[in-house]
Amino acid sequence: MSSSGLLRPRWIVGHVLALVAVIAFVQLGLWQLRRLDERQTFNAEVVGRAAPGFQPLADLIAGFGDDPDALDLRPVVVEGVYVLDEEVIVQGRSLRGRSGHHIATPLLLDDGRGIIVNRGWVPIDVSDPPVVGAEPPSGQVVVRGLARKPQLRGRFGPVDPADGVLDRVARVDVPRLQRQSSLDLHGFYVELQGQEPPQEQFPIPLDPPVLDEGPHRSYAVQWFAFALVTVIGYPLLLYRTARPRRAGSRGAGSGSA
Repeated sequence: MSSSGLLRPRWIVGHVLALVAVIAFVQLGLWQLRRLDERQTFNAEVVGRAAPGFQPLADLIAGFGDDPDALDLRPVVVEGVYVLDEEVIVQGRSLRGRSGHHIATPLLLDDGRGIIVNRGWVPIDVSDPPVVGAEPPSGQVVVRGLARKPQLRGRFGPVDPADGVLDRVARVDVPRLQRQSSLDLHGFYVELQGQEPPQEQFPIPLDPPVLDEGPHRSYAVQWFAFALVTVIGYPLLLYRTARPRRAGSRGAGSGSA
């Protein structure tokens, strides 16, 4: 095949597709590397924030204020009494492959303020709150867990009604729960890891954040490998396609002689 043959429309389309494929594969590989970097940064942040261990809520607020972003993922200890009649079910949450919900219950603190506690996971077939079989201990409790910033809706996902008292919600949206609470809630919530007195069988406390790096590194290697295969394979395809035509041209030339 002559160089002019490579400029025929069908080959031009092939060239463009090969180039687009290489660019796409490289970009996907770089995206996976960025995801890996984000994951490593998250892991380091979790480890750093967990280093001091569980601290009383007053100490955390004294050090970082009442800012949910600054408090997020920091181990905290809170004490108070659960306000059971303001409990809500956070719908559609799985645990270790099992479908279910989370239970979020306000805790009345000793200073008169309140804080939402995500007490953990319950099976999907539970009744409306208060959830039977997952009642919290009565009286004073000590909760150990992670401070978490509120779960606010992004561009997608279900929408909780702005008005009214909700028994079931799509996320732990503290500002939305404040509208229906009798308590002055802190702007963040606590994800329970342990409690005294302990809970019964349900709810099951949530697993701590996973600190592995995920599959991003291996995915990046795969995308870069696809790009390399295309860079090497496409010219080889052109060469092998051209060989029979060149051989045919030489044969025709010798026959005419």
